[in-house]
Amino acid sequence: MSDYMNMTLEQLQQEHAELLEFNEMLDKKYKHHAARAEKYRRKCESIASLFVVPSENHQMTIKAIQTILERVGEE
Repeated sequence: MSDYMNMTLEQLQQEHAELLEFNEMLDKKYKHHAARAEKYRRKCESIASLFVVPSENHQMTIKAIQTILERVGEE
């Protein structure tokens, strides 16, 4: 913190610009990962809903899971 007290205005402005750039990069990464997490949350929710009322037809359940994995959240 004491380093900032010894910086010139130009150095402080440069530091500020670098911090803003870094913050924007973090925001982009966060949004990317948040969107990805939401996609997988929807997939898991959809698959879990298949087991609320268990089916005797296991092949149809497997086919439904495959369809969910391929299509849910894939726009």
